[in-house]
Formats: sequence, structure tokens, C-alpha cells
Amino acid sequence: MTGDALTELRALKRAGIADSAGRVPGLLRSIDDALDREAAGMLLGGRAAKAALAGTGRYTPVALGLLASSTVDPLPHLLTAALLAEGVQPETGTTGFNQWRFEILSGAPNLKELAPAVTACLLDDTAVFEKVADPLDPAEVEARCAALPAELDAWLTAFEGAPGGVAVLNTLPLSALRRDRYVDYATKARVEAAWHRMNAGILDLAGRPNVVVLATDSLAARAGSAAATDRMRHIAGHAWSQEFLDAYAREVARVVLARLGRARKCLVLDLDHTLWGGVVGDDGIPALKIGGSFPGSAHAELQSLAKDLSRQGVLLTVCSKNDDSVAREAVAGHPDMVLGPDDFSAFRANWDPKPGNAASIAAELNIGTDSMVFVDDNPAERGLMEAQRPEIAVVALPDDPAGYASALARAGLFNQFALTEEDRVRGSLYRARAQRDELRQTAVSVEDYLRELASEITVEEYGTLNGARITQLFGKTNQFNLTGIRYGADEVARRVETGQAAFFGVRATDAFGDNGLVGALALVRETDGDWTIENFVLSCRVFSRSIEQAVVGLVLRAARDAGAPGVRGRHVPTAKNGRFADFYPSLGFTGQDGDFRHDLTQLAELPDWVAVGTGEGKFHAA
Repeated sequence: MTGDALTELRALKRAGIADSAGRVPGLLRSIDDALDREAAGMLLGGRAAKAALAGTGRYTPVALGLLASSTVDPLPHLLTAALLAEGVQPETGTTGFNQWRFEILSGAPNLKELAPAVTACLLDDTAVFEKVADPLDPAEVEARCAALPAELDAWLTAFEGAPGGVAVLNTLPLSALRRDRYVDYATKARVEAAWHRMNAGILDLAGRPNVVVLATDSLAARAGSAAATDRMRHIAGHAWSQEFLDAYAREVARVVLARLGRARKCLVLDLDHTLWGGVVGDDGIPALKIGGSFPGSAHAELQSLAKDLSRQGVLLTVCSKNDDSVAREAVAGHPDMVLGPDDFSAFRANWDPKPGNAASIAAELNIGTDSMVFVDDNPAERGLMEAQRPEIAVVALPDDPAGYASALARAGLFNQFALTEEDRVRGSLYRARAQRDELRQTAVSVEDYLRELASEITVEEYGTLNGARITQLFGKTNQFNLTGIRYGADEVARRVETGQAAFFGVRATDAFGDNGLVGALALVRETDGDWTIENFVLSCRVFSRSIEQAVVGLVLRAARDAGAPGVRGRHVPTAKNGRFADFYPSLGFTGQDGDFRHDLTQLAELPDWVAVGTGEGKFHAA
């Protein structure tokens, strides 16, 4: 399939890639060979193809920086392939050979204007040994290893100033040629120990805001080998194998997706031959293979992984061709099931095509289909999903169920920067949402439903306890994100500390429990005294409950009480926020072309079915 897909991409480019832009991601995802992926990235990253794809509006643009201590010529093309496969079009800035230190410590002269959202700095053992006079002196190697984490820490401090954004570092592999030149085992062990301590120190740097550290050994395990062949090392100056660079590019792409709020959050699971061995409708519940010896152990392993993902905020759903009552009885009644009915936020067991069922699940949960991951043992079902719902990520399961869990875990489709408490309880939040939907269906009117729901909001100013969640909301929210601005954790902290902006979270509770922090705002005071809502985001879990109107109503009242002459708000169109283009005008703001202002002379009443907790009046502009 790899060669066929690359051939088709070449044909599409010759015919005019813009007309077939929607087919590009699926074709790229089907290419496994690392050399072919580089060729595809080169093909689609050229000036003409890049302009044609950008003109379709299908791809989210993102600026990337790329630094390295060795030659990584294939990497920009591999990054292009990895990101275009996810609907993101990169503009990548690079520097000269081994200029990673100088570029950042000199103020990022090549990258600063580009303002990359993510900068990847790929280091090999050259970063250590280029400052070692005698590599056979273990004491000198130990000292150099001990010093590097602190040097990188200082480098990151400079990086925050310019170019800023997210920095991606990596642990350093000790190459075989370096390691094996020691002939005594004591020195080998001494150097290896120093190397492990150094890498542990580098991994600790991930505790800094907006820093990701990738474990090279994990990537090498996926690639088969980290090191380039001796011939490529001599001829091209490569330190890394093509396969490793491809694995690295895919992982950096996942970091970019997390930065853009595009990490997946819903796992759509088949049942027969996937979560269990056998066909429940034919074999019966007692005959299903779950746990115990193989193959039951493999299906239980997949369930266990899904359970762990759900504990980290991933929504679990069922999409199975089965009779509903039979499927539900098996999930609830088989004694070896790791997952139970309460683990699933939505359940579709019927004989309808699975792409339509996946779309209905997304509608029920009020999420985009592009946030879903589909797992099914049947290649025909996977192919149909890819053809009809190309935005849904489809995990390529192996023929042997022993590899199911590993294939899902290795895909890394749910990776994000940090977990919050809301992530850990997301499943229960969505189950409570189902109870709210039941209340809506039995209510006489929408207003009666909202009153019975008894929503209450509380405003929380940014602080150490809620800062991660506030930053996450700005980063992950796509629909009710009025300007599309995504603030990094260090940017929020810096602007709060310097008084450039004030940031707030909004917590919502109702008759069914705590929804957690569901909204975030950034407020700025202009030179003329006006307050500006620089951005306002709200989780899709609480749409259509008047919470957004109540929040802005509180901002308007706080501004009036503070003597501000007005409040400004903006709507900047993105691919997903179009339904909220008239949000500010609906609240009495006037203006056009996305720029609005409220003069505070007449304030609409707050919706009386939304109570305001003790946080009323806490809004203020920096």
C-alpha cells in the first residue's frame, strides 16, 4: 500500500492537489516506509503544493522550529508528512549545522520572527563529547555528563525569551562506537552510570512549563534502531537512522497536536474479536474468551489499557454490530470483563454502518468526530471508517490479538502535556451529562429544564491550583473559542506576574454534581480604560445552559463597577467556532467584522436559572 499511496500522491499533485486535498491525510497515514514518507513530505512541502493545500482551508497552519546537533536533512520532510496526515500544515524554520546552542543563546536570530509554536531540538552524544578532550578519561566524561542538564536548563531559560513556545528535548543515546571503545568493564559501567544520571537529569527538565522531553530509547524501540548505518554516518554525516527520524517526527507531530488542542479524547471500541474473543451472538456469553490463557489474555489486556486510558480522561464508547440487549448483557454479565457498563459514555450495538454510528456517538457527546479513535479487528470495518470518516483516527491492529494493546498504546493518539483533575473524572462527568439529557427530555420546556438543572457558576482567579486546567482549556477548546488564541503555561504565568493580563477560570455545578472548571477568560485593560475580553473559551459539556451569557454578564457588571467606559470583545473565525460569530451582538455589544464593544449603559439581566457563587465581582482587568 505504501508504494501505491505515494504513486497516487504524485498523480494528485500533477492533476492539481487542491482538488483532492481531502484525500491527502488518508494516503499519508497509509504510508509506513520511512523513505517513502520522506518522499511524500518533500512532494507536498514544495512551494506550489504548499500554497495549493493552504488555499483549500482544510489545514491548520503551524510554525515549527528545528534544531539539532547533527545532520537531520530528512526530518523537515518527515514532519510535513506526519502533520499533513493530521490536517496540520507546518512552516518549519531551521538553522545551520550544530547551531542549537548559538541560535538560542544569541536571541534566536533565525527563529524569532517565525515565532514557532513548537521547537524541537534533537541532540545526540555529540552534545557531550564535543566538549570532552579525552574521551578515554572516565572522570572527564562523568563531569561533562553531570554538567549538561544544568546547561540545558539555562538554555531553556533563554529559549523562553526567544523564540518561546514549546521546547522538545530528548534523552541522549550513547552510541555503540563511543561505548565499545572502552575495553575494561569497570570503565564501561562507570560511563554508562554517568550517562544514565545525565539522562535522568534531562528528563527532570520536563517539570518546567512548556517543555517536553522525549525518551530516545522508547523511540528507538519503535524504529528498530536509533543509530544511522556506518555508511550513512560517513557519507552523509547522519547520526540517526531514517526509521528513528520518522518515529521522532511522528512523536513531535503528537506534541504539536497537543499544543493545538487537537489530541484525541474518545476511544470507539468494537466488541466481537476485539474486546473479547468470539462472537457473542453466535457463541453465547459463557464461550467468550476474556482473561485466562491466550487469546483471552490479549483481549483482557486491551480492556485493561482502555480502562487506564479512561482514568486519564479518555471517553470510552462501544460501536459494535450486535443486538443491543445481547451486547449489553455480555458487558454487564461476563465475570472476566475488565470494563463494565459504567465505563462507557455511549453505547451503539446495532446493525447500522459503523461510520454513521460513530457520528451519532460524537453528536451525543457533543464532540467532534476528529477527536475520535476507532479500534476494530475487522480490516473491512477499518477501511470503511477511513473512507467515510477520514477525520477519525483508525488504529491498524495486527492480525494477532496479542498485539492489539501494544498497537493502541504505541499510536500515542491521546498524548497531552499534563493531566488535570477534570481529565481524571471526565468519564463520570459525561455520565452525569446523560442524566441531564434524561431530565431535558422529560421537562415541559427548555426553561423548566434549566431551572430544574439548577446550574451555579463560580469565578476563580488564576493561581497555582487551577493554572494547569485554565491553560489546558485555552489549549484544547475548539468550538467555543472566540478568538482561537491558545496560551502556553509560561505565557499565562508571565503575563499575570507582570500585570499584562488577568486570567480566570469558571467552575460549574448543577443538580447532578460538579462539572469542574469549564471556562476560561483573559481580560486586559486598554489605555483608554476599556476592558478587553482577549479570549473566552467554554467546554462543550455545558453548552446551551446560559453559562456563557452569565459569565459575560458578570464581566460587564464588574467593568461597570470598576468605572470602565466599556468592554470590548472579538470573534476571530476558525474552522470550528463559526456558530458563535453572533455571540457578542446577542448580548448587546455593537460592532462589525468581528470587533465588538459594549458601552455598559444598559445591561441585560443575568439568566435567573444560573446561580452565581461567591466569586461574583472577582473579575478584574490587569
